[in-house]
Amino acid sequence: MIRQHILKNIEKEYATESELLKKLEISEEKLIKNLEILKEAGYKIVHDNDKGYKLESTPDIIEPFEVGRGLNSKYMGHNIHFYEEVESTNSTAKKFVEDNAPEGTVVIAEHQTAGRTRKHAEWVSPEGGIYMTLILRPDVSLFEASKLTIVTGVAIAKTLYDEFNVNVGIKWPNDLLIGNKKICGILTEAVTQKDKVEAVLVGVGIDVNINEEDIPNEIKNIATTVKKETNIELNRAAIMREFFKIFEELYEEFKKGNFKQIISEWRRLSSTTGNRVKVYKKGKALIADAVGITNMGALIVETDDGKLEKITSGECIIIDDE
Repeated sequence: MIRQHILKNIEKEYATESELLKKLEISEEKLIKNLEILKEAGYKIVHDNDKGYKLESTPDIIEPFEVGRGLNSKYMGHNIHFYEEVESTNSTAKKFVEDNAPEGTVVIAEHQTAGRTRKHAEWVSPEGGIYMTLILRPDVSLFEASKLTIVTGVAIAKTLYDEFNVNVGIKWPNDLLIGNKKICGILTEAVTQKDKVEAVLVGVGIDVNINEEDIPNEIKNIATTVKKETNIELNRAAIMREFFKIFEELYEEFKKGNFKQIISEWRRLSSTTGNRVKVYKKGKALIADAVGITNMGALIVETDDGKLEKITSGECIIIDDE
């Protein structure tokens, strides 16, 4: 906590040593020691003999200390479990559900060795991304729980598009794109007991600052990173702080039954509507035009013979006109 208070006092303006000692009520020795710890962790702190200390730049780290600094949510992200490496944050989160972890608990990893997609295929998770799972405990049915994929997609898109000016769009049902390439996937899993939803795990993987050479050649035609597309390295902890706040607001609306409001935001941020898509219905591939989404979250497509079809679940691929 001392280091958080030091950073809070020097992040916007200079603070002299005497000012810091008075505000923090610590010894000079403890102040110097904690300033050195911060510098070693990558925080660039400049010193002026007259003005004192000032934070010049923050390292791109996603440990609880940094994510929690300036967090504005009421409960989302207040209880974080951080790992350098796990097989999957969703799998790890299940253990915390069993231990009665409270709603809003988040499992974060710097690297996953067995991250998964909705089709249970492995997805690469090199360093520089955001890999996390939210533990939620809504009092909803299994069908209602599936809507949390839509809620999460909107929250991520609003965070990146509205707060960080990244031109990202949502692809139904669970991906985010820049252009036609994937930068984020969402995996929602319900933990049930006797057909009752005990918890919902929302796994999120965002390719933020991953280097292009770390993307396997076999998926470079479908995947990209925020860094590659924008030529900017964003601070991942800052993204997470904004996401937790925005997600919490949308999640509270979802629990109140205001899903239509969230769908309206989805429509604003959609990369799917207006495109030619290939979707699967009852195991059969269907090529059609995506024309919208229902208030329940189902994709609406129009076939070449003018018929409208509702797709409630499955894969959607954006394709070129044929």
